Amino acid sequence: MKRILFAIFLPLCLSLSLSLSAQEVKDTQAAKDSTAVYDVFNNLSENLKVNQSPEIKAAMAAHVERNARRAASGLTDQTFRIRIFFDSGQSARAASEAAASRFRSLHPGVPVTRSFTDPFFKVTVGNYSTKADAANALKSIQQEFPAAFIVRN
Repeated sequence: MKRILFAIFLPLCLSLSLSLSAQEVKDTQAAKDSTAVYDVFNNLSENLKVNQSPEIKAAMAAHVERNARRAASGLTDQTFRIRIFFDSGQSARAASEAAASRFRSLHPGVPVTRSFTDPFFKVTVGNYSTKADAANALKSIQQEFPAAFIVRN
């Protein structure tokens, strides 16, 4: 059974890899144009037919376009923050309030967010677009809050 599956999938994989390598030459021009949309179905073998509704294709194109606009405008879904407090003890609520107010007094203008995810009270600060920016801010924050660390938003 394994040999039969191997005999079926090996030629399919080879044909896909050959078509992909041939497509790479065509894609060099498309890669220069940052607005080009990569269509995975163009790389499939001629023997394979994919039935796809026009609504799905339109939705995918809209998704790609929306993400390209967001990236061009500087808006990305992934940002980084610094967690300065994380505890689940009996006095964690009061301690999180104290940590947030202490941070606000030391760093005015930097956003502070307190949250509770059972059973943890958390205090996160800042909103950095890159991890490098967050790491630079972390160096100064760790002087006052040594247990601080970077988290993804």
